[in-house]
Amino acid sequence: MELYKKGDSDFDAKIKNLSKRFKGKGGGPDRETAINAHKQDLSDGYVLFCSDNSDITNLISRSKNYILEVRDYGENVVIKMDRKGFRSCFHAFKLSK
Repeated sequence: MELYKKGDSDFDAKIKNLSKRFKGKGGGPDRETAINAHKQDLSDGYVLFCSDNSDITNLISRSKNYILEVRDYGENVVIKMDRKGFRSCFHAFKLSK
């Protein structure tokens, strides 16, 4: 496991490489993405985003400035994000017509 923290001298480079590594990575039915937005974590100012597919690249491209920490496990990644960059789990889905 590798740990990258915002403020590290090579943080931006490592985030960029991570984005490239997961770009276009789909996978089969066993691939998953999860958002952990526990009330205590929100109070502490962060949410956790876990994934093993291209959702990592999408998150980095859209919300890079809110990333506080990355735990890179090789096949999957856990991203700790500033709460300010998180709307809510409710807004994760499109409205049906």
